[in-house]
Amino acid sequence: MKRQFLGLLARVYVLQFAMEVPATVAMLAEMLMEYGFQVDIGTVRPLLRALQMEGYLQSVLRDGIGRVYLLTEQGREELRTSRERIDDLYRRLHAPDAVGSESVTGQA
Repeated sequence: MKRQFLGLLARVYVLQFAMEVPATVAMLAEMLMEYGFQVDIGTVRPLLRALQMEGYLQSVLRDGIGRVYLLTEQGREELRTSRERIDDLYRRLHAPDAVGSESVTGQA
């Protein structure tokens, strides 16, 4: 479960990074490592391929840089939706205990 959650979170981070700057595989791996993910180029490539196949990223060759990854319009929509879900989860996690305990116990 933890691994699946981290995988989903890594997807969101990659989409965010690709929106901010056209990035190479090495740049994306480095950015993920800065946020505590234990990755290398070999583990980031399959994620990038999956995001491309889903239509969220596109790759282009840039002179002097190599292949860079860019967010597509479909990727922007996915990122927006993911942000909304993360914001909702954050609000729920930081709600006062009284609200959370009522919904768990079924008491009003």
